[in-house]
This record gives sequence, structure tokens and C-alpha cells, in this order.
Amino acid sequence: MAAWLTWGITSLRRAAWAPVLVFSVHLVALFGFDIYEHFPNFDIPMHFIGGVAIAHFFGISYRTAASLKLLGEPSAVVFLPLILGLTSLAAVVWEFAEFIADRQFGTLTQPGLADTLLDLLMGLLGGTVWIAGNHLCSAGVFRKNQSN
Repeated sequence: MAAWLTWGITSLRRAAWAPVLVFSVHLVALFGFDIYEHFPNFDIPMHFIGGVAIAHFFGISYRTAASLKLLGEPSAVVFLPLILGLTSLAAVVWEFAEFIADRQFGTLTQPGLADTLLDLLMGLLGGTVWIAGNHLCSAGVFRKNQSN
């Protein structure tokens, strides 16, 4: 099997579950419970969790590609800003999708500029939390001391 196909399948299997889960919760909350109408602030943690999920997807996908020799082994100098940049791009694309939905379908997902900027901030904070956690895990901070 071609390395890029192995990468795609492995990335989907190991990492796509996170953004798919967040998007599924979003759809159930939106269409099943109309939760955003009853609790407009539910949007805030959803954008944060979405940032964590998409950073997870990009981070695992990159590391999978590196392990298959499709990309070079990531250094912290490149890996961390790359994942944050890709997470930022995903947040911006999501906000454009909300804007288009509001204009074309009459939804009210973006009540104003402050809401859009808060959504972007929460996505970036979520991505930053994933990056920090991933960095700490990679550094062995959470491993038990095995010298006992």
C-alpha cells in the first residue's frame, strides 16, 4: 500500500475521532436539543473543545506522516507553531462557514463581531492547551518516576 494511503487511513483511525466527535455533539445539540437557542454560551466551550480536537487531529496526523517518512521528524520549533497555525486556519474556516450559513440559510450563529472573535479565541486557546499538554507528555512530565 502506498505510504500516503497508509498515512491517510492511520490518521483518520487514530486522530479523526476527536473532531468527528465534537462535530457530532454540535449537530445533536443544534438539531436535537436546540441548545444554542436555550443556552447561547454553550458555543464558548464547544469552540474551545473544537480547538483541542482539531489540534489533536493535526498533531497526530503530522507525527504519523513523520513516522512513515513522508515528512521530517518535527522539532518543537516547527511543530508547535505549525499545529497552532493549522488550528487557527481551521477556526477561521469554521467561522467563514458560520458566516455563509447565516447569509444563505438565515441561521443566527454569528450575532456580532465580538462573538466571532470570542469563537476564534476559544478555538486558539483549545489548540494551545492541546499543544501544551502534548509538549508536557512528550517531555515525560506525567510519567511516574520509575527509579523507586
